[in-house]
Amino acid sequence: MEKEPVESKAVRYRWVVVITWMAAHVWAFTTLESLGILLPGIRAELELSPIQEGWLGSSALIGPLFLAIPSGWLLSRYNPKRVTSITVFVGTLFIFMQGWAPIFALLLVGRFFFGLTLVAREPARALLLKQWVPPREVVVVNALMNFLWGIAAVGIILTPLILRLLDDSWRGTLYFFGGISLALALLWQLLGKQRVTSEYATELRSQERSPIGSILKYKELWLLGIGLVGIGINFAAFATFWPSYMLDNYQLSLTKSASILGISGAVSAVAGLGVGIIVTKAGKKKVILWVCGVVLAISSVGLLWTGSYPFLVLISLANGMSWAFFPVVMTIPFELSGIKPREIAVAIGFLETGIWAGAVIGPVLAGSLQEATGDLRLALMVTSLCALLLTTGALLLPRRLDELAFERGALEP
Repeated sequence: MEKEPVESKAVRYRWVVVITWMAAHVWAFTTLESLGILLPGIRAELELSPIQEGWLGSSALIGPLFLAIPSGWLLSRYNPKRVTSITVFVGTLFIFMQGWAPIFALLLVGRFFFGLTLVAREPARALLLKQWVPPREVVVVNALMNFLWGIAAVGIILTPLILRLLDDSWRGTLYFFGGISLALALLWQLLGKQRVTSEYATELRSQERSPIGSILKYKELWLLGIGLVGIGINFAAFATFWPSYMLDNYQLSLTKSASILGISGAVSAVAGLGVGIIVTKAGKKKVILWVCGVVLAISSVGLLWTGSYPFLVLISLANGMSWAFFPVVMTIPFELSGIKPREIAVAIGFLETGIWAGAVIGPVLAGSLQEATGDLRLALMVTSLCALLLTTGALLLPRRLDELAFERGALEP
């Protein structure tokens, strides 16, 4: 380590580090998710087929699918502030590349490498949380990240407005996203810090085995990973095709579609914070996970069967609340008995591999089903119901999961 260990007592500056890191990371995902709004313009200019649209939706997720675990093993060795700085700056360059890309192949390459920067940054998050955040606050911090994702989703509402201001230029919109990403990269470089406590240094020194072994030790990771595959399928297929589907079938404008997605995101932000507080006080992780899986599947299907804007708003409220599971899932690795700092990074990488696997499958599956059947609604119904895999995984989790968390001091009774 570069500095002598410091005292383990929590300090207020942890919130500066956490929020700055989250802002840069969440904005990258906002850029990624804007594809559904930009896709009609991209499709028209580059003359894309449904299969090409599907691959475009999956392209940023292929690299993370294969590299989430290896990056957790390799990059958990390095200074998390430096890893974050490099990945945010490089990711910004690939946003600009996407805006410039004159042909489909280069746009695909730009999104692919942009996705690699997302997964390369995740080990730094695990280490920074371990350095700065007391165990009992991890679920609250993860809920805060979920909140920022929700707030960032509101930015999708602005995407059609930005398009309009830029003469419907999807390229100009990506340049705008790149400019914001560059500003956040500079902000992180200014405010981001790592903090090596005595406890953290001791845990690192005691970690003799490869952190890859953590994947084999805990069945909770496998059950959650299976559930997250279904979540990834649901999310990526929907984000890629739903705005176009609503435009073609219900003449719902991109502005209204974006507002529906934004409402869902905003609700998920508030719901995630609420769930974080509930879990901190009472546990109930299993119940939260399986209920969220059911509600997500049903609400996603519901959004395909009406063009009524008031009904869509009501359904999107339920859909947004169902995303409150995310901070719960990402907190569980921190609570596993005897797990070490680098093992946590690999465990989170494993869970994210499930999300990436589903996200790669989702758009390609939906595009293939649409091309085979000519029915995009049917394709999106199939991918939407995959969220029930989260319910299945949650029901199989150990019954004493919450009690064990209390015993280890991760939660406050």
